[in-house]
Amino acid sequence: MSSKTSTNELSMTSSNSSTGEMSTPSVPRRILPKRARKETSYYPSESESENEAEDDEEYNSEGEVSLLNKESKPSAADDTPKILPRKKIFPFMSLPAEIKNMIYKYALTSEYEIPLVFKLKGYRHTITLGDPTTFQNFRRSPFRDDFDGPSCCRYVPLARVSRPSFAPSIIALNHEVCTQAQPILYGANAFALEDPKALLAFCANIGPKNCAMLQEVSLKHFGNTVVRRALCHPAFAALANAVNLQILSLDCNIRRGEPILTARQFFRDGHNWLEAVGAKEGRRDAAVDRIQLGMKHIDRPRHGVPDADDATKKEQLEKMTSIFQTELRRLLKA
Repeated sequence: MSSKTSTNELSMTSSNSSTGEMSTPSVPRRILPKRARKETSYYPSESESENEAEDDEEYNSEGEVSLLNKESKPSAADDTPKILPRKKIFPFMSLPAEIKNMIYKYALTSEYEIPLVFKLKGYRHTITLGDPTTFQNFRRSPFRDDFDGPSCCRYVPLARVSRPSFAPSIIALNHEVCTQAQPILYGANAFALEDPKALLAFCANIGPKNCAMLQEVSLKHFGNTVVRRALCHPAFAALANAVNLQILSLDCNIRRGEPILTARQFFRDGHNWLEAVGAKEGRRDAAVDRIQLGMKHIDRPRHGVPDADDATKKEQLEKMTSIFQTELRRLLKA
């Protein structure tokens, strides 16, 4: 055996030397066994979750669980609105029309006038609810039998009355609710506008369709500056769409103690609305009976003269209203 292996080795070396290459001895590769690694799991096991829950939770004497040493951090999933299952959603749209109208009247009507003031928001002319601390909330219809107060005192401060819930945002629910609720919002309420600027913004924002639903509007200031008085005509021109308006209350001082000059000033600024109502009713002076004058039109007593009682003031106001209406009919050529 040794002789054979030696001859073989010599023959291999001789062949390699003849070709000019050196041969390298082959070394057998050693195969190592795999290490026993622990299996990795990306989900907590039941034992680990139980241990963590026991560490984080502590039971009080009443058996309630209180979390300790962990602050609840809001996640992105908490900000996203969660869709409730259908069985938990109240079927409001499937209610009968009578019940929905009752809900609309409760949420969208008020016993008192709704105060609206002008507001510039995002370079846009808009309106907003008046501040209860500064804007007085006026009771509707000054001389009705259900008015609990002196006849000369038309207004009741908002802080003294318990105002029911008023939620006009319900009309933003969907298109169907908006269509059903708009006639109640604009037709069953009385709106008190601060000045002509607020009246112009109000009519421009609600549009001609909703403006035609208005039933009662009152103006608290006719314009104490030249700029505001210049807006009287555009404001009443925008009000020309309110042909179904039943009460237009002028709770402002146009020409104190001078009903004829008051009628001329109002005709100069509001002839568009007067003529629009007259064209709809087929009578030129149809809008004259819908105008009411406030107590601010009564002339103030002179210094040292005692103020008149309620009955006298009411009588003076009725007399001034009669002269005011007569002059308006003359200007309308009725």
